Amino acid sequence: MNLRTKITFLNTAVAISIALLLIISIRGVVINAFRDELRTKAGSIAGNLSDRIANHILLRDHFQTAKALNEVMAKERDLEYIYVTSEEGNLFAHTFEHGAPPDLLSWNPLAEESMHVMLLDTEKGYIRDAGIRVFEGTDAELHIGIREDSLKKTLQEMRRISFPLIALVILLGVAASFVLSRFITDPLKKFVEFTKVLGRGEFGEKVDVRYGDEIGYLARNFNRLSMELKSMQEKIEEAYTYTHLLQAEKLSSIGQISAGLAHELKNPMTTLKMLFQEFKEQPDMTKEDAEVISREIEKIDSILTNFTGFLKQKSFHKSKINLNELLERVLSLATYDIENAGITIHRELIESLPEINADRSLMDHVFLNLIINAVQAMPSGGEIRISGKSDDTHVEIMIWDQGTGIPQDLHEKIFDPFFTTKDKGTGLGLSIAYNIVKSHGGTLFFNSEAGKGTLFTVRMPLEDKDE
Repeated sequence: MNLRTKITFLNTAVAISIALLLIISIRGVVINAFRDELRTKAGSIAGNLSDRIANHILLRDHFQTAKALNEVMAKERDLEYIYVTSEEGNLFAHTFEHGAPPDLLSWNPLAEESMHVMLLDTEKGYIRDAGIRVFEGTDAELHIGIREDSLKKTLQEMRRISFPLIALVILLGVAASFVLSRFITDPLKKFVEFTKVLGRGEFGEKVDVRYGDEIGYLARNFNRLSMELKSMQEKIEEAYTYTHLLQAEKLSSIGQISAGLAHELKNPMTTLKMLFQEFKEQPDMTKEDAEVISREIEKIDSILTNFTGFLKQKSFHKSKINLNELLERVLSLATYDIENAGITIHRELIESLPEINADRSLMDHVFLNLIINAVQAMPSGGEIRISGKSDDTHVEIMIWDQGTGIPQDLHEKIFDPFFTTKDKGTGLGLSIAYNIVKSHGGTLFFNSEAGKGTLFTVRMPLEDKDE
């Protein structure tokens, strides 16, 4: 059973209950009103008739008394009977066609009252017996019995009208509840379908419910939730894509420095090989030989440590970084490329450069990319200048090469993903470097003139802006 059917049944039950309660209440009011009217009418008839027959009772005139009773009976159609007692309390006259009932005087005795009305349950239905004392201080009483025929007819008429009325109220209630339930169930159906859409991961959709009440408020919150989930989904996808792009660029950088790594390892390995070959022929090792072996092993260890530090995948973890040490480490990774291209490194770093708070692995990647780009910009050799400076809020590292420069029309595209002017390359290096610096609250920018080289500047804040 769906919600609309439940609401319809509930409203119908409420409508029926209200209709029944109204009819029962109205019926009670009508019955009480009619009985009060009959009581008043009986009292009025009895009072008038009592005054009319008082003298006849005193004169013991049965004929005139009976005549007066019959005239009233003929005039008032609701009367069932009239009887009167003498001063001694005996039956004096009556209107019963087949004789007075033997227990008639016990139906409604007045006792000490001057008037009394009693409801009698007889074979002919309910009758109101109104008794009035004719003479005070005597037992002379006048009783009239008035039928409730008019009340019965009124109640029958009410039943005749009420049943169709109840049926009409029920039909109207069902129709109204069915229509009104749509204003509740239709938006709820839309909400149910909308939750299915969100469950499928289709964020950014909106539920079309235009109300100014609580349902409209709920719809607006649903729509806001959908948009927030869409935004979060895009950020997650962007972060996922960025991570993979960074990994791709790192693999490209690994390929570029792998030849240099092999060259750097070859020299100490050759030295060790010669010493151990000599040791096989002459087992005695001098102190100088041991020092050479130790020094070459330390050199291999340093080379591998720098390389594995660059390869190792890390979460975004900030720490204090000495920029001079970082640049020395990066230059050692690019040594082979630098020497093979016939390039000279000119350092103008300041030993007192302040430390920055950044991710060490990511900053390694930024400066390695900038140095390799500078090397590739000078295939015929040249000079790379690395300098640094700081103020109260920022520190800057400048890397300048003597390459051909970047054409003016390409300046706006340099940091775009997948843009490259090289025959080989992913076109992601500078884009990723730019985003790494930006994620640390810094900026990466450049100045370049055709034929005069290019100057890249990494400007980093001294305090972490995320803290």
